[in-house]
Amino acid sequence: MRRRALLRAAVIFGAGYLVATWWVFTRSAPVVAARPITLRIAHWQIEKGPPDGLAAAIRRYEEINPRVKVEQVRVPSALYRQWLRTNLTGGTATDIVEFAYFVGGVDDVPVRYFEPLTRFMEAPNPYNRGTAIEGMPWRRTFADSLYLMTSQSPEIGQVYGVTLAQGSSRLFCNRGLLEEITGSAKPPRTFIEFRALCASVAEYSRRSGRPLHPLAGSRSNAQWLMELLMQGCVAGLNLELDRDGYLSRGQPQVMMDYLRARWSSRRPELRAAYALMREVSQQMRPGFAQLGRDDAIQEFVRGEALFIYSGSYDATSLARLAPFVVEPMRVPQLTTDDPVVGRFVKGPFLEGLLGTSMEMYLSRDSRHKPEALDFLRFLTSVEGGTLFTNHSGWLSATRAVPTPPELEIQRASINGYYTGVFYMGIGPNSELSFKQSFHLLVSPQGGVDRFVDALETGLRERIREDLRFDMRNKATGIRAVDSEIAALDALNRLQLRDDERVSRRQILAANQTIAESKLYEEAWVLARDGAEKQ
Repeated sequence: MRRRALLRAAVIFGAGYLVATWWVFTRSAPVVAARPITLRIAHWQIEKGPPDGLAAAIRRYEEINPRVKVEQVRVPSALYRQWLRTNLTGGTATDIVEFAYFVGGVDDVPVRYFEPLTRFMEAPNPYNRGTAIEGMPWRRTFADSLYLMTSQSPEIGQVYGVTLAQGSSRLFCNRGLLEEITGSAKPPRTFIEFRALCASVAEYSRRSGRPLHPLAGSRSNAQWLMELLMQGCVAGLNLELDRDGYLSRGQPQVMMDYLRARWSSRRPELRAAYALMREVSQQMRPGFAQLGRDDAIQEFVRGEALFIYSGSYDATSLARLAPFVVEPMRVPQLTTDDPVVGRFVKGPFLEGLLGTSMEMYLSRDSRHKPEALDFLRFLTSVEGGTLFTNHSGWLSATRAVPTPPELEIQRASINGYYTGVFYMGIGPNSELSFKQSFHLLVSPQGGVDRFVDALETGLRERIREDLRFDMRNKATGIRAVDSEIAALDALNRLQLRDDERVSRRQILAANQTIAESKLYEEAWVLARDGAEKQ
């Protein structure tokens, strides 16, 4: 009996093993991935649209490159800086990483953790064969030739990534509600017209008993709108301080000008701009500064605000989420007859940066750099850009990508002033001062005088610390380039002449001289300011 039971158990076990083996090899996913290489791309663009655009480009890339699998890693923007620093430091970052200069507090990251792409930029993108930009150097295939990215690079002239999108700033309008309030869908063209519309909204809300504000509010949307309007107020100030003829001001220049007593928050242009900020804040619901971007979107989608200000990157999300027709409109312009800031207005402000964005960088720790670089080439080709645009609702950064008619409104106009710094914080420490004092500007009991007095208290030392931080980042970049220059010098001595290597060495040396001169200037200004204080 015992032998028979053991035999029966062995038969059952054997049959089960054969069934399991058949199932594994015929019905389930393969034990070993069919694609030997997996690339991972991390980004914070988890709005409606961009993940779909990336997914469409990835599907096509995997069709023509069967050895490679590409995965998206979506990280919420609120966690992105922490995720970025932790993974880069630990060597666990994805092969491709979204990065941008405005993330804040990470200026040292490109030099330390990303692979420079400069040497690849003069060669054509092979995925553009048969298109209007065939044979064009890769860098020139981007709508801005990567100007915005390289202008923010910690190493002068160094290209660390590629861009996928371009856009603008827009007011998104509940068109049906606008017609109900005004009897017309005509958008306000000037800020004076916008003021009148805000008064109509307040009257409509009072008459109907419906809670309604002209603008959906959050700390993010408010800051972005105020920064845009600030451009119209400070163009004259920036051009006055522009001794080098750049027609724009960078953060280190503005920091040094403050320490040289060339401007302060008490300047009449800035006081007028702060008064305009207070006025804009009063068109949002009370407590908006405590709310996040998602709260503003929900307020708008519920029909409790006529407009929401955001970048064109939110167009797809708003169109899919709102139960009404959402129409993007241009932001009302400040004019010279404006009663608050008119005397400081030079002309129309630029309604969105003309540079390209959604910047993708190649990690130095990637185990598949050639494949990751190849994927970036496809992603920024005409075919890849077209797939991204058609499935995301975002404009591609690549030239020659056709623009669907409904996306033309997203294209930024080149008619307008953009002169750089907004004076809402010009470094991490001075920006903290601005944020800590902001409630004194927008609260019912606040005002421009209280805000400016609080902002100026201790601002000098915070700007000094911001300048020191910038110097440390410049020094980090200089040290990295010094090593490459030394290596190129050695190769030029020990090997046969290579024209590309010689040219690369000359470019790096010239840029290094400029970077060092800027570092010395900052050190001189700090030392002089310290001596004057003693």
